Amino acid sequence: MDTTSPIKDILYQEITNISEDKIQLEISKNNSSKIISQIISKCYTKIQKISTSIDEDLGIFAEGLMHYLLTASLIPSQRKISKNNVEIDIVIPDILTLNSSPKDSLIILFPKSKNENLIKKRILELETIQPIKENIWLVLHHNLQFKNQTYFIQNDDNSLNKILNDINKFYSSRKQNKLKIMKS
Repeated sequence: MDTTSPIKDILYQEITNISEDKIQLEISKNNSSKIISQIISKCYTKIQKISTSIDEDLGIFAEGLMHYLLTASLIPSQRKISKNNVEIDIVIPDILTLNSSPKDSLIILFPKSKNENLIKKRILELETIQPIKENIWLVLHHNLQFKNQTYFIQNDDNSLNKILNDINKFYSSRKQNKLKIMKS
């Protein structure tokens, strides 16, 4: 964990409850949607109860969960870096690939807000370093109708549970598949 946070504490307590071995096993069996849904359903209500800003807190949770899942899945990524003074939440696989081959690189943005103007501004900033707009994905609490691939984190209807499968599909469709994702 970067710093102590009640949101991250909830996430990592649930990971401990499920067990890292079980999570990795489910991911290796291509059951990532199931395990992500389980983690979200166990954590969502707890986060809601302590939250003072639900969009921010769920963004923190989703980013922490994504970082954990990428590590558990052995998917190379970099987190919390910047390029040309533009903050990147997560880049897959890394900044070098983003620089040399943007078509083979994904950026995942966790806006931690429902302010559409702020989110649009962040997307426009990211487009200056990732010219392929389809390769900028969002994780939000509310559906704000952005054109970008967007995953939602909600208790009853979350699409975030599909993100690892979609990352795998993205890279398996590339001619130069530099990543070995989700071992079979």
